[in-house]
Amino acid sequence: MPIEELTLGDSPAEPSALPSVDIVVLHGLFESSIETLTETSTRVVWIRDLFLPHSPQSRILTYDYDRCALLRPGTGIVDPLLNLATTFLGELVAERAWACAFTRPIIFLCHGFGGLLLKRALALSHSRLGKSTERLRSIYVSTYAILFVGTPHQGIPSCALRFAHDPELAGLSQFIISLLVGSEMLNEVADQFMPIMKQYRVFNFWEELESEVDDTMTYVVDRDSAAPHWADAEQCGIRATHLGMLKFRTAAASGYTVIREALTRYIMSAPTTIRTRWINEKEFLDAEHRRQAEELLEPQLEFGSTVDKDAEHTLKYYLVSHCSSNQFTGRKQQAQELKENLSRPLTSPNQETRGKHKIVVIHGLGGSGKTQFCLRYAEENRVNLSYWGVFWIDASTRENAELGFSKLGEVAGKGSSFLAGKHWLSQCHKPWLVIIDNADDPEMEISDFFPIDGSGHILITSRNPSAKHYATAGELRFRGMDPEEGISLLLNSAYACTQYGSSHRDLQQEQLARSLGAELGYLALALSQAGATIRRNIYTLEQYLRVYLGYRDRLLPKSMSISIDNTNTITTWEIPFQKIERHASVRNKDAVDLMRLLAFLHFDGIHESVFRSMAADSVDRDVTGVVYPDIILSSLKRTEVAQARLRQALGVLTDHSLIDFDPDTRSYSQHPVVHRWARDRLDQEEQLSSLNCTVGLLARSISPYLEASGRTFRRSLIPHMDSCLQKLENFTPSFPSTVGSANAIERFAWVYAECGLWKKAKFLQERLIKFRTRFLGRKHEDTIRATYSLGQTHWNLFDLKSTIEEQRRVIAARRWIWPSWFAYYVTPPWMPDFISYYAALSDLTLALWLAGMRDISKVIGMRASAGLLKHLGPDDPITLNAMFNLARTLLHLREWGRAHDLLIPVLRKRKKLLGPNHPDTLMTRNELGVLYCEQRKNLAIAERLVTNVLEARKVVLGEEHAYTLWSVNDLSKVLCERGRGREAATMLEDIIPVVARTLGDDHVGMTMTKGNLAKAYVNSGRWIEAEQILAQLSKSTTKDHPDWVRTISGYVYVQIQLKRWCDAERNCVDIMDLIRRKKVLAKDNPRAIVVAEQLAHIYLATGRPLQAKALRTEFSALHTGGADKHYRIVPEGAGNQAQ
Repeated sequence: MPIEELTLGDSPAEPSALPSVDIVVLHGLFESSIETLTETSTRVVWIRDLFLPHSPQSRILTYDYDRCALLRPGTGIVDPLLNLATTFLGELVAERAWACAFTRPIIFLCHGFGGLLLKRALALSHSRLGKSTERLRSIYVSTYAILFVGTPHQGIPSCALRFAHDPELAGLSQFIISLLVGSEMLNEVADQFMPIMKQYRVFNFWEELESEVDDTMTYVVDRDSAAPHWADAEQCGIRATHLGMLKFRTAAASGYTVIREALTRYIMSAPTTIRTRWINEKEFLDAEHRRQAEELLEPQLEFGSTVDKDAEHTLKYYLVSHCSSNQFTGRKQQAQELKENLSRPLTSPNQETRGKHKIVVIHGLGGSGKTQFCLRYAEENRVNLSYWGVFWIDASTRENAELGFSKLGEVAGKGSSFLAGKHWLSQCHKPWLVIIDNADDPEMEISDFFPIDGSGHILITSRNPSAKHYATAGELRFRGMDPEEGISLLLNSAYACTQYGSSHRDLQQEQLARSLGAELGYLALALSQAGATIRRNIYTLEQYLRVYLGYRDRLLPKSMSISIDNTNTITTWEIPFQKIERHASVRNKDAVDLMRLLAFLHFDGIHESVFRSMAADSVDRDVTGVVYPDIILSSLKRTEVAQARLRQALGVLTDHSLIDFDPDTRSYSQHPVVHRWARDRLDQEEQLSSLNCTVGLLARSISPYLEASGRTFRRSLIPHMDSCLQKLENFTPSFPSTVGSANAIERFAWVYAECGLWKKAKFLQERLIKFRTRFLGRKHEDTIRATYSLGQTHWNLFDLKSTIEEQRRVIAARRWIWPSWFAYYVTPPWMPDFISYYAALSDLTLALWLAGMRDISKVIGMRASAGLLKHLGPDDPITLNAMFNLARTLLHLREWGRAHDLLIPVLRKRKKLLGPNHPDTLMTRNELGVLYCEQRKNLAIAERLVTNVLEARKVVLGEEHAYTLWSVNDLSKVLCERGRGREAATMLEDIIPVVARTLGDDHVGMTMTKGNLAKAYVNSGRWIEAEQILAQLSKSTTKDHPDWVRTISGYVYVQIQLKRWCDAERNCVDIMDLIRRKKVLAKDNPRAIVVAEQLAHIYLATGRPLQAKALRTEFSALHTGGADKHYRIVPEGAGNQAQ
């Protein structure tokens, strides 16, 4: 009988002596209730023989359940804890009702697993609010106190598993494994119990003596698990082993006094508290019944999708790089729930949830089918035309998520940046779906990837249950599949030629599948992998469960590096992989070697070109210095035989379902759980060796020439480079540590720089230079090359000071490196005369121009151009680059004729060599248009040139690329010169938020845009707005920069128009002070003359003609009209920088 009452005699109690409290005892997994309470030598049942005589107002009840079924594997029970809790709850309610004790207070005494059973039962009782089931809620209401004795609240360690092992059984049951630390079952029980725990008095007891387990001593449940740090919970240790914690021989036994005192105290205070709680409960239930009745009377809202059901939407974008598995089945209930959640309007009294996207979070165990579920939903809606666009974002790392959005921006033609892609979706009011997959990192803020506005649905998959707080339209918790659906998946995977419907199953096979499915937790990935192993005839369905249990038992001591809930999935993967390892064939050995390399790449998007492109490195030596496995060395031969060998090895892995192959994208992938285990199963030495091979493999697939045709492929390598670098830093924080790894890191930096990830490139380049300087020296060619690349990176980050420093280091090193012995004898070191030196001078010319040091830039640029013309001729791209850099400097020094004479041949030759839409050709055409604008002649041609460049850059680079935005600025200048200031102002106002989003408010590009906007306001007579912008610019530009004079001069011009004479005069005097004292400009410089004319104008306007006359005497050019009447107000260096 499950519930028994322990009494002192057989006669019924008198009515006057009816008990006031029920004490219910729940035993653990290893003994029955009586065995738990009985001291072995004296057979004393302490709660009856020692405690009850002194507490006649108590009724002692014991509850026994079939603990052996929990220990036995292969029983086919899906959720044994829920089944036990449901049964226990029903029987206890019935017993108390029969005894007329429905509202009597309860004190629970739980040993071991009995505490987990009670927590689940109380949570279930708390949830029963329906009219027909609310009687079950009485246990939740009547419970006053709980004594947890050795309860594994946080699980048991793996070393204690053998305590529960029965040698006669094939292995440990899935239920026992779910008691390990960190399991999903324990987390779920805790999540359900914690909100209601504050209702009860709680006392936790832990064991103070270790138990013997397989000749070793250990705690079955350690203190941290048995007595967590809960607020208001009492704690105490009992000097006994786990099984002896509730075995007391006498009243003086260790632990008895504490338990007796706690029980007595709880018995005294329980009746009053529970009586009050039942009064409150009646009021609560009455209110709940009224609410339910009102809901029934309210008109039912028809679920209307945000997508018009009658409207068919053209699916313009379907950017999903996977397709769902052909074996995907089930999850019908969750699919219907998802559709309903996304159809409901977001109605909530909380305004914060209104106007948001409909976000559904799908969370649960790895391998439970979250990704496949979302893939199938996307595919169904691709056919149903429910969305205008469907987009897949890999959020396994922040970098991958940002890369995913940058691809959206690139596809949309907005620019390949994270913010461009995100903003594009924010501005799109057609229905779209974004699936943010594998958002497992608890440190990552997932909301950073939600478009600010728009008309979208967002699905998030995560193994982190905390991700559910992002949901605005509900959550789905994935655990095991429905048993019938899981059995179908297992049998269909195992016997692909036959579809096993529920009405056409072999009963024996169904029972075997049910037993196996229960041990696999009905996890979709584990079921599918087990089926694949059976299909490959590695083991039969009859053999598989026994083999699986043995493998799982052996894996458990190793599984601390991975979630215990993933053990089932890992075991189903380990079985076929060990079979491959044991088989001595060449292709199996190759498959094992490849698997070790794949473990260090990103788990998704492993393109087969990674392996084929290894031979693209045409150098004789290996750039990485890595010893590769035979399969990789064979691939270097680039023969058909070698490629066939590679395909066979990959085929072994795909045939055993260890990796997946997508024929549409020609890429491979692994499940994240399996990918992690493939790495963790290796020892540290094997991991480091495989990691170095993988880094070398990626590096060899990157061509040293960075051909434009391979840019898409190189961009696809970024997640794999990120994965390798993260693990490389874990192993060797000071990487690179060898010349070979430095060579590989250099190539990674090339790709990051090519894709605009400048900060990542800078991080690697700085480490690379530090290593090479130490081991190779500053003047080694490899060090110089890395220094040059770092200078380019600083340039793209607009760190001009660092750019110039790095370029000067390159020039200093080039002085002492001669291309030949002949050059050494004929060229003095103070006057080097060779190509690499002149190329370095050309780069410095560009940096000095942008930094405003244009006089020096001119001298260096002329020398660079002359030297390169001498050695390479006028048609070489390096020479053309030097000529262009010099032309740009001359343009800003107002030497327009010389600049024009250089730009025309450069444009003609770049157009011929590179094509009309190459970035360098566009840059030259744009600069020629700016030149015509500065000259204020051929303005129609200038407008046509800059407009054409703008449109071409939109197509080639994207609408939000920095160079495209600069073209908008240059076009605004041309429009202002043509008297179309209003049109120019509108263009610039439109891109201000884009510049802020993509470059930042402090970026030089924002300074440039605001300066041009001020000019457009002046041109259209909007003086106040111009003044506000110029006031900001005057503070952000330093006085030592030549453009400060130009900016302040423009500011003065606006102040003069507004008749702010005092402010205008003060600014003019500041400029004149710099001209006179620091000689920042010569007195005959056109800019200096403009300022002098402005100051003279102020003197005359304020009645001071003598001061104006003295100024004209000092600046003689004022008498000849040398001043530029067209007051320019845009900082010159901002106009075309970095184009």
